[in-house]
Amino acid sequence: MRNFFLLLLTGALFTACIDKDYDLENIDTDNVTIGGDESKFEIPLARVLVTLEDIANGDVNIQELCGKADKWLPSKLPGNTDYVDLTQLSRNSYTDGLFDTLIAEMQSTPAKLDEVTNMIWTDYRDEFASILGVPANDAYETPFKEAFKLAVRNTEQQVLNEVKSQFSGYLTEDLNVEPIDYNIGRVDISDDVVDMIADNLDPEGSGSSKNSLYLAGEITSKLPISLHLEPELKSVSEDGSPAATILKFDVKVDATQETNEIKDSEDTRLYAESLRQLLNNAAINIPVTLEKYYPGKGFETGTTPEGKANPQIEINLHLIKNGGLKLDI
Repeated sequence: MRNFFLLLLTGALFTACIDKDYDLENIDTDNVTIGGDESKFEIPLARVLVTLEDIANGDVNIQELCGKADKWLPSKLPGNTDYVDLTQLSRNSYTDGLFDTLIAEMQSTPAKLDEVTNMIWTDYRDEFASILGVPANDAYETPFKEAFKLAVRNTEQQVLNEVKSQFSGYLTEDLNVEPIDYNIGRVDISDDVVDMIADNLDPEGSGSSKNSLYLAGEITSKLPISLHLEPELKSVSEDGSPAATILKFDVKVDATQETNEIKDSEDTRLYAESLRQLLNNAAINIPVTLEKYYPGKGFETGTTPEGKANPQIEINLHLIKNGGLKLDI
């Protein structure tokens, strides 16, 4: 189950990175302003924990998907690289290099040939039965496997063409994951706190960024895969379905980096109305593109002390408020 922890507390505001002391002289009869144009406040918002089961293609999670990819991939990648560039699999020259290296390993290494043969029997026997001339039923498992191995050793082109078709199909079509969806619901934060953040924001279209608000954060990932995420926050209608887009941005998650930053930018800027929509009732849809797979890194599994699956991705979100905060008194 996906876990979404909202850290904004009713009636409380946690701030950090304040550029100057509170400006307590800026007082009028209606409100108190904390800080000024140069002030900057960081406000914790939420923590998202993503487990292996959340990153999946249908019922198959990302670890299982990559486990099958390991069988299809040569043990040593072309050029002795340490990753497969999944964004290049649509290029014939890149895929051909991987495939040729795989076949060479199958023809020279019995263990690799056995591994692929067992996978062909388990997952693709019907596609190969007529080519090999051996029935695909269980009584013919041994002759089927022997016929396949002999065809590979003898470089029988019809068999290799079918191997390449299944090899390419898996890496380009099956090795992907579905978007991750979260329903945030209403954030339990008082209207006074929301007003304090939102009331003096520059309006959309003003061109000003003196009093502005941005979504930002950090992502840590244990996956041996670099990712491209495209989070889209949407308001939720009365029937519970996603409605208008509040915010949409993209972020890279590099598997070789301990943390990856979600930077505050115009793509992550929030205005008064979008902030209220976000806190009132929102959902997040996160399309995930797999970019680089590092076969040697492996997956970190196990459970927390509470017996829950260890998260593979942790997303910590916060708001960055530029300019002062207004307190109505």
